[in-house]
Amino acid sequence: MNWFSSISREILRWYLRKFPLRDGKTFFYQRFSPRLTPPEPFVTAALEAGFRMKLDLRDAVQRRMYFYGDYDERYEARMIHRLLDKGETFWDIGANIGYFSLLAAAALQHSGRVIAFEPGQVAYARLMENIALNPFRNITTFNLAVTDREGEAALHLAAGTADGCASLYGAGGEVTAQEPCRTVPLDGFAPSHALPGPDFIKIDVEGAELFVLRGAREMLAVSRPLVLVELKAETLAASGTDKREIQELLAGYGYVPSFPYRRKWYRARDVSEVKSRNLLWFDPAARAHREKTARLPIIDAR
Repeated sequence: MNWFSSISREILRWYLRKFPLRDGKTFFYQRFSPRLTPPEPFVTAALEAGFRMKLDLRDAVQRRMYFYGDYDERYEARMIHRLLDKGETFWDIGANIGYFSLLAAAALQHSGRVIAFEPGQVAYARLMENIALNPFRNITTFNLAVTDREGEAALHLAAGTADGCASLYGAGGEVTAQEPCRTVPLDGFAPSHALPGPDFIKIDVEGAELFVLRGAREMLAVSRPLVLVELKAETLAASGTDKREIQELLAGYGYVPSFPYRRKWYRARDVSEVKSRNLLWFDPAARAHREKTARLPIIDAR
């Protein structure tokens, strides 16, 4: 019976990865993946973006990655791969187990730099394991939380897992434990460690997004990176912030938001109108930003 399950599992994985039409895939995944998931908790899988990861099949997001071969934020992943050029620098703030760090390293083709920050102890260990599974040697990691000040804080998370919902504010997820972490602002940390400024920065820190940006004002002014920020109302509320504050801060540097919808990217007038949780911010007055975003392209929303 094991051989039948193995064959059925590979057929399902092939269908979910290779069949061109997405209609019906969710039904088959929900129907058959519970009985076809491998019994072992961890598996190492090759992903469509060109790297390998050790995945925890007990985690719903990682289990989906195993079957589909990509991350559920596929529009954002494709966008990063399209906009990063060889020799550039990608900063991953809230790296978790390393999907976006490895995606950027694959896009950079062994050139440039990837700078990854992850405060959770279990997640950081998994991040290091996943980097070791691949040939990339341009990823620098820090077991730190990024915010607007240097100090110590408590990270709220689910114990014993690489919790993608770990938060400095206890926002979201199933919080069962706390662990201490060191916090740093990017403006002070980058020069003290001789790190190159980012060409692209991705921020996913479960409510601390505004504080990351406040601690990176000089970086935004000098490096002028493209910025991908996760904006979830519930996690921002837990930190006492909201989407509009982030829009106001980035607008001060000339940035405007855009969002993915049905395989296209649209420029947004106001973040309160956007349902997507991840927004790409760019400065339309900057030639480099205009040239890069033309690759997507970004369409004015009506």
